[in-house]
Amino acid sequence: MMSSPVPSLLPATLDTSAAVPLRRALLDRIDRGEPVHLDGSDVARAGLACLQVLASGRMTAQARGLDFRLDHCSDALGRMIALARLDDALGLGA
Repeated sequence: MMSSPVPSLLPATLDTSAAVPLRRALLDRIDRGEPVHLDGSDVARAGLACLQVLASGRMTAQARGLDFRLDHCSDALGRMIALARLDDALGLGA
């Protein structure tokens, strides 16, 4: 029985400069065939570029049959996701 992967903690600032490293980290994990479990509890600031990277990463993971979860969204991250209307794209729709 495989244990559930430990969630990766997202950084406090998910601005434009964080988009490329975030994309690289997500794709590395997906290319290894690993599920992606992220913890957004420390995010204090989030920009659209990183939200788009997260949404694209989720689509890519799902297309390859891998689990993608974004858990424990901070208030700031949750507000930005809702403002960008990416709730469903990130699997957070009600």
